[in-house]
Amino acid sequence: MLLLCSIIKLLKGDILVETNKHSDREYIIMTEIIENENVSQRQLSQKLGLSLGTVNVLMKKMIKEGIIKMEQVSQKQVIYMLTPLGMMEKGKKTISYIKSHYRGIYQTKEKIKTVLDKLNLEYENIFILKPDDEIGNLIDLALTEYKSENKQANIKIINEKLDMLKYQKNKDSVLLCAIENQELANNFFKTNDIKVVNLLERL
Repeated sequence: MLLLCSIIKLLKGDILVETNKHSDREYIIMTEIIENENVSQRQLSQKLGLSLGTVNVLMKKMIKEGIIKMEQVSQKQVIYMLTPLGMMEKGKKTISYIKSHYRGIYQTKEKIKTVLDKLNLEYENIFILKPDDEIGNLIDLALTEYKSENKQANIKIINEKLDMLKYQKNKDSVLLCAIENQELANNFFKTNDIKVVNLLERL
């Protein structure tokens, strides 16, 4: 279910696969048009983070290629629709996105398992503070697989900083977290008794 949620976010354009930025932009435009024929170029500009002029150029190109068509419904309003060709192109891009996304999930999951394996050889206890986002979901997935293959591994998920108080005096422990800034991670769990490893620096 968690992976499905990530795929849905991907298909709605909340997650971009950096394989072809031009293709990404066209894909988001097609997705937005399907959801709302009345979507304006200004709204697309905000969604894509592009200038209005750039969106206009993209739209004209897609109209010329026969991917979308535009109809003037009033002096101030136009609507955009995907053509049959556009629907086929969107289908192809959807398959490409799904394949790319699952490939990324697998590769990241395996890297997390590699990090766990290295830490398990060095430390008696591994504590994990995971974020409540897609990375957290991947940590859960990797941890489930890793523990099924390494049943003796002593790994515990913690949710609060206070949970660390009873473990801080154990020098055979390591804290694995996923914080974007290593300095923030070190300051947040400032102690000489436990090693802090930032997973994001190992991926």
